[in-house]
Amino acid sequence: MVKLKGKKAQIIGLDLKQDVIDFCNETAQNLGYETLIFQKGDISAFDYNGNVDMVVSLHACDTATDEAISKAVMWGAKVIFAVPCCQHELFTQLKNDQMAPLLKHGIVRDKLTTIVTDTLRSNALEAVGYTVQMLEFIDMEHTPKNILIRAIKTDKTLSKRLEEYARYLDFKASWQVNPRIDDVLKPYFPKFPN
Repeated sequence: MVKLKGKKAQIIGLDLKQDVIDFCNETAQNLGYETLIFQKGDISAFDYNGNVDMVVSLHACDTATDEAISKAVMWGAKVIFAVPCCQHELFTQLKNDQMAPLLKHGIVRDKLTTIVTDTLRSNALEAVGYTVQMLEFIDMEHTPKNILIRAIKTDKTLSKRLEEYARYLDFKASWQVNPRIDDVLKPYFPKFPN
């Protein structure tokens, strides 16, 4: 985009593995991408004071996706792309009497945990002012972790955000869970009138 369209952009990539960071920085340098830098670090501890247009989280394990979403919301990112991975947080928390047959077998419970977790994330993003779509990211033959959460910041009315927040709370309560997304987005959820 920078070279093709002549747009100014600074892109910062984070990863926890130093060998990945070294490889990515070397590749960016070899390709002449001066404004593409990679740093070793955890998104939850990363501080940035400039304008953020887009946050991309690719296969961030377990609750790291929630941390990336939280930072994106805090920075007022216009667009969020998240491809979650390894949604283990809610595996032991899920409880729902009507859905008990789906929770009986580990493999089915694992797939259901993924669906519930990503649905909670998308509902939470809607409640904080984003329009959200969940799409297939890549063909299943390449990876089973192929859900893309695409969120675009919009000017939703407070009443619409409250309606979506109530829906989020109802869905969360129906599974009797306390997801990380709830903790990290708590300051951004709309407040119900007294």
